[in-house]
Amino acid sequence: MPKPLARVSLIAAVVIAQFSPLALANAVDKDMERMVVTANRTPTQISELSSTVWLIDEDSIREQINSGKGVKEMLAALVPSMDVSSQGRTNFGQNMRGRAMVVLIDGVSMNTSRGISRQLDSIDPFNIDRIEVLAGASALYGGGALGGAINIVTKKASQSTDTFEAEAGFKSGFGGGDDLDYRAAFAAAGGSDTLQGRFSAAWQENGQWFDGSGNEVMPDITQTGMQYTQGYDLMANIDWRLPNNASLGALAQHYRNGSDGDHGLYMGENFAGVTGDASLLESRNGLNADRSPRTERTLLNLSYTQAEWFGQTLYLQGFYRKEDLDFHPFPYVSEARGVYNFSASAQNTGIYGLKAVLESRPADSVKLTWGIDWDKESFDSSQMSFDLTAANQSGGLVMQELFTTGRYVDFTVESVAAFVQGSWDINSFLVLNGGYRYQQMENSVDDFIGFNQQVAIASGKAPGADAIQGGSTDYSVGLVNLGLVAKLSADQQLWLSYSQGFELPDLSKYYGRGSYKADADGYLRLQNSININDTRLDGIKTDSMELGWRYLADSWQAQASIYYAVSDKVIEVNRADLTINVNDQDKRTLGLEAQLNVDLSRNWQAGSNLHLVRSEVKQEGGWVDETVTYASPSKATAFIAWQGEGQQIRLQAEHSFSADSDYRFKAGDGLQSELESYTTLDLLGSVELPVGTLSYGIENLLDKDYSTLWGQRAVYFYSPTYGPEAMFDYHGRGRTFTVSYQLGW
Repeated sequence: MPKPLARVSLIAAVVIAQFSPLALANAVDKDMERMVVTANRTPTQISELSSTVWLIDEDSIREQINSGKGVKEMLAALVPSMDVSSQGRTNFGQNMRGRAMVVLIDGVSMNTSRGISRQLDSIDPFNIDRIEVLAGASALYGGGALGGAINIVTKKASQSTDTFEAEAGFKSGFGGGDDLDYRAAFAAAGGSDTLQGRFSAAWQENGQWFDGSGNEVMPDITQTGMQYTQGYDLMANIDWRLPNNASLGALAQHYRNGSDGDHGLYMGENFAGVTGDASLLESRNGLNADRSPRTERTLLNLSYTQAEWFGQTLYLQGFYRKEDLDFHPFPYVSEARGVYNFSASAQNTGIYGLKAVLESRPADSVKLTWGIDWDKESFDSSQMSFDLTAANQSGGLVMQELFTTGRYVDFTVESVAAFVQGSWDINSFLVLNGGYRYQQMENSVDDFIGFNQQVAIASGKAPGADAIQGGSTDYSVGLVNLGLVAKLSADQQLWLSYSQGFELPDLSKYYGRGSYKADADGYLRLQNSININDTRLDGIKTDSMELGWRYLADSWQAQASIYYAVSDKVIEVNRADLTINVNDQDKRTLGLEAQLNVDLSRNWQAGSNLHLVRSEVKQEGGWVDETVTYASPSKATAFIAWQGEGQQIRLQAEHSFSADSDYRFKAGDGLQSELESYTTLDLLGSVELPVGTLSYGIENLLDKDYSTLWGQRAVYFYSPTYGPEAMFDYHGRGRTFTVSYQLGW
C-alpha cells in the first residue's frame, strides 16, 4: 500500500515549543500524520490555537529539494502567505502577509538589528527535519515578527541504532558554458538509549544560469546572487537523556556560501557598461578580488528540559551566533565624474542570549506559560575601496584594496523581555488564549565620521573630519495577544484573534548621516547630523486581527483566514544613498490566506493555496497603494500528484499576480510603478530503486522568461542612480533539469 502523499500538513496533534526539547519530540509518534509548529512556545493542541499555523514535514521538504528547489523556493511553493522567491541570496521582499518575518533555527533567531535579509541563507536543506510556520504578527517573538515566524527544526538522531544518509545530485538548463550545479551530502547518526548524536556535511556548487530566452542571468551586485558560488554546511548535535525526566541538547553549526573566486560581472572598460552601453555587462572569469560576496555563520545552541521541576516543566536555552556578510563591489557614479568609487562592504554581527520558560497547570482547564528572554547583539562594518585604475582597465574584475574605511555606524543592542501566555478551556466548546510580553532595549551607537568624508580623508582629499556623536537610548514596549477558539467539532475550529508585533528599523541606515563643509584648511566641519542623542529612531508597532477556520479530516484538509494589520509608521528609502527615514504615517495590510488539499483517491491528490493581499499607506486625502519596493503581490499555487508503489510524481504551478502603486513613484519620475505577474510550472518526481531513491525535477517547465520580484524591485531602488536598468533586472532561471540520488542505511 502506498504511503500518504507528502504535503504541507494541516492535521495536527501537538504544537511544540521553540526549544524542541528531546523529551517532547520523542513524545510525538512519528508514524502518525501529525504536525508540530511553533506558536505558543510550549506544547499545545492545534485545536486550541487561535492562529494560522503550517508544518512542512520532512517528506514535503525532500520532495521539493531533491527535485531541484532551494529553501526560499520551497517555502514559497508550500506556504500560502509567503511571497515568491528572488532566486538570489537575499530574501528581501519575500514577505509573509505583506510584512517582514522572523526566521529561527531551533528557536534561535537569524534576524539582526541591521536588517540584512539573508536569514534563509543559513542552512543546507539536507539538515532540515521540518519547518514550522506561524502566520501573522506575533507578540511572543518581539521585534521583527510582523508578518510571522518560521522555525527551522534541524535533524537529530531519532534512535540508538546507527544510521547513515548520503545524497548527490546535479542541476542544469543545458544552456552551454558552465550551466551546471551539483551537490553532495553525508550524515551519520546513532548512539545509545541515553546519548545520541548526529554529524553531517553538505556541499553545494553553482555554475552559470540562463533565463527563459537563453540569455545569461545577470549576476546580482546589490544583494548578491547564487551563480558561480560554492557553499558548505557542517553540523553536529547531541541529545542526552538525564535522570528525573530531564534532557540536554547541544548543536554546533558552521555554514558558508560565497563566490567561487573566479567569476564576476564584467562592466566594460572604464565602466562603460555602467555609464553608457549596458550590452557590455556580462559574467566573465578572471576575477581577482580582495573582497568578494559570502555568507558565513557559526551557531552554538544549548538546551535543557526538566519535565518535573517543582510541579512545572522547565525549558532553558543558551545560544551564540556570529555572522560575517560580505557584499559584491558596487560602483558609485556621478554625472560629472562617472564611476568615482568602486568598493565593497563587510558587515559582521555577533549575538548571544538566554531563554528561560516555565509551564504550569494551576487547574485542569488552565495552562500558564511564562518566562524571560535576554540577548545582546553587536554590529560592525567596513568598506573596502579598490584601485580605480586596475578596476577601470579590467571592467571591474580586478579589485585590489586601496584603503578601507567604516561603512555604517557600529552599535550594540541589549534586550530583555518577560512574557506570560495563558490558555483557558472555558468549556468543551470554547478556548480563550491570551498573553503579554514586555520588552526593554538599550541601543548604543559609536561615534562615526560620514562615509563619504572617510573616503575623502583616506584618498588624501581632506585632512580630517568631525565625528557624528554617538550615544545610547532606551526603548520599552508592551505587546498583547488575545484569541478565542470555537471547537465546532472534533475536526473543525473557528477562531478570532488579536495580536501585536514590534519592529525597530535598521539603526545603521538611520544614524551616522550628516552635512559637512570644508573650512579654509580643507578640514570637514560637521554642520548638522542625524544622531542618537538628538534624533530618536522610532519603533514600529503593528496591530493585527484575524478571523480563521480550519477543517482537518482524513480525506481533505482546509484552512482559511482573513486578516487586517495596521502599523503607525512607514519606512522610506532615500534612493540617493539608500539610507532610511521613518515617516509618521499609518500603513495597513489586509488579505485572505487559504489552502485546500483533497485526496481524490488512494493514489491521487490535488490541492491549491491562495494569498490575496493589499498594502496601503495613509496620506492626505485617504489611503493609497504602498510603493512596489515593499508591497507584496498576491499569489496562488496549485498541484496535482500521483503516488504508486515505489514512485510518485507531482505537477505544480505558481502564479505571482501583478501589483502597482501610485505612492512615491509618480509618473513624472520616469518609472513604471508596477510589479509584473508571471506563472511557472514544475514537474517533480521520484522512483524507489532496489537500493536508494532516484529523484528528478523539471523547474520552469514552459521555459518562461520573467524578471524576479527582487529584480523588478531592484530597478526602482538602484536605477538610474547607480546604473542602467539592465544592470539590476535580475531574471528568473529558465527550464532546468535535476537528477539526484539518496541512500540511507
